[in-house]
Amino acid sequence: MWRANGRSREITECNLAICFPGKPEDERIRLARLSLYEFNLSILDIGRTWLWPFERLDPRVTRMVGLDLLRKLAASGTGTILLAPHLGNWELALLFLSKDYSITTLYKPPKAAVFDDFVRNFRERRGTKLVPAGSSGVRALLKALKSGQMVSVLPDQVPPISSGMFAPFFGEMTLTMTLVTSLIQRTNAKAICVYCKRLPHGDYELVLRAVDDRIYDPDCETALAGLNSSVESCAMDCIDQYQWQYKRYKFLRNLERRDYRDRHGGAPVDLNPR
Repeated sequence: MWRANGRSREITECNLAICFPGKPEDERIRLARLSLYEFNLSILDIGRTWLWPFERLDPRVTRMVGLDLLRKLAASGTGTILLAPHLGNWELALLFLSKDYSITTLYKPPKAAVFDDFVRNFRERRGTKLVPAGSSGVRALLKALKSGQMVSVLPDQVPPISSGMFAPFFGEMTLTMTLVTSLIQRTNAKAICVYCKRLPHGDYELVLRAVDDRIYDPDCETALAGLNSSVESCAMDCIDQYQWQYKRYKFLRNLERRDYRDRHGGAPVDLNPR
């Protein structure tokens, strides 16, 4: 993938240039190569995460950190929001937790129905309830939280323009979903970050991490800064396992699209060329 010098490498190098402008270029290149290596491992991870029987898959989670934090939140009965960023094996993190907890998760259905059935079969095989992104899905999340249950959200997903506000992420303003803030304000739910970090020899460490307290602030801008700060802390724990291949900075402040072909930060693209 690195030698092919294609789209994934372009996006990775551009994102790292945006987030770490002060880092020497040779260090960014080294991190970009490591990130592409881990990205390919993530693709391969999907096979065993979805297909392996649980008696074979569960023992690969050899370490668990912060589980007491989750138990405390679950016992409070206020509803818990699992923030699962694009980090490590996020599919396994939720699948592993669903053996002990009822989880409702938001997802974007594939366009082809046959693929939708395929995805649902494997993601729901342990009882997780998938609900489609949109108004009906949000209502399902609210209902679960008000019942004291758990829901999961990918907090670093680029939202539709109408469903987001700009907030800092690694020092750069980027369009950030307001969904998590809305769920917290409407239900008094508590949030916690979760990810599955890959370890040597194919094992994993399940990590539950406390969020930045600003996420609970009634001011939306402050809350979104807390949300992104929470994701940053997770990413810095295993920075090469964060999915830098995702166009997280797709929109500029003026809502023009960033040119991800520019590996030094991305100039805007003219959406209305003459």
